Amino acid sequence: MPDGRRTTDDAPRPRPRAARARRAAAARTCALAAALLAVSLPAPAQTTNAEVYQQLAVQCLGAVPGTAQALRLEAPGQMPYLRAALVQHWAEEGRALYLADSAAALPHLRYAIEEVGVAYAREGRRRLRRAVTLALRYTFTGPDGRLLHDDRCRDTFTDTLPRAARAAVEDAAYPETQGEAPPAGWRRRYLEPALLLAATAVTVALFFNLRGERSSDV
Repeated sequence: MPDGRRTTDDAPRPRPRAARARRAAAARTCALAAALLAVSLPAPAQTTNAEVYQQLAVQCLGAVPGTAQALRLEAPGQMPYLRAALVQHWAEEGRALYLADSAAALPHLRYAIEEVGVAYAREGRRRLRRAVTLALRYTFTGPDGRLLHDDRCRDTFTDTLPRAARAAVEDAAYPETQGEAPPAGWRRRYLEPALLLAATAVTVALFFNLRGERSSDV
């Protein structure tokens, strides 16, 4: 006689449909949590064109002083933020900076700006490709006035950014940080004016048709 006890094989098993529904609900919950987390996190700030120029200047001149622990710096009046970036870079390395007209017998670094420019190109519908170029001419002399370096460096930084971020990366106070907007695509250049002309023609035609109908009714 059966003893009435349920074996393991006789135990109820979860229905496949219910299990799939639970997994789908869990996946939707995880996706919603990830979306909320992404919205709550602040978007990283886009590097401005002035900051890119600063990075390029440090890459160009940062290692020129070599082992000198103190130097005189002569910088042009244009783009003063380049000088600020260089001074900060060398100060963080423990170097002492002096004005160019200092009487101290120190190595002397002088640089001039030869080329600057910002260019934008279309990168899809909502992004731009940015190219920032900086060229510097520099000389570095020893404490005794002997010429140690006389060279030129030129580099271009490229990346992409949202079209809406263009105004944020430029600075009206410094024209060299501004670039021309990329030319419109063929749709904006040809299709939209054609559609506007066609719409204008239709409007004029309707106007004269209505006017003719009103005249005939009189």
